[in-house]
Amino acid sequence: MNYFAEKLIGLVLCTVFGFTVAIGAPDASEAPSGTIALAPISVQPYLIEPTTTTSSTVFIDPYASACEQFSALAVNLGWPADQRTVLESIMARESGPNCAPNAFNKKDPNGGSRGLMQINGFWTPWLIERGIITSVENLLQADVNLRAALEIYNYGVDRYGYGWGPWSATR
Repeated sequence: MNYFAEKLIGLVLCTVFGFTVAIGAPDASEAPSGTIALAPISVQPYLIEPTTTTSSTVFIDPYASACEQFSALAVNLGWPADQRTVLESIMARESGPNCAPNAFNKKDPNGGSRGLMQINGFWTPWLIERGIITSVENLLQADVNLRAALEIYNYGVDRYGYGWGPWSATR
């Protein structure tokens, strides 16, 4: 009984080998006799695709994190490339670690904060006046939110010499 398992395995292998010799192994040179049903493949499109093909366009890696993809989109929309790392960290802080473009914070006292950069209602009239948005709901679209945030960032740079003040980022 000490070697029962080994004997049993040997018996099974010998039996399979014996049947293969007696019946004959399948011929691999012939075409398959039946068809194989393939399950439909669900292909997810890229999260974001570049909108232009100019030489200043940053490639958006479909395998990168959402924050990295959105920061690449931001550079393509006009954000300074040297601010990309700061932009990614603020997007992750404001809209969650996965950079949710439809993030909404109803606790903001100015009518709620929206989108990747959590732009609050304080900025809404100013952004509408400038033609960046037509309604506050536009801020839930990633590209519109990033354009609006760039306008706010540039306002800070022009007025105070530092654009990250509205996001409470210190130098």
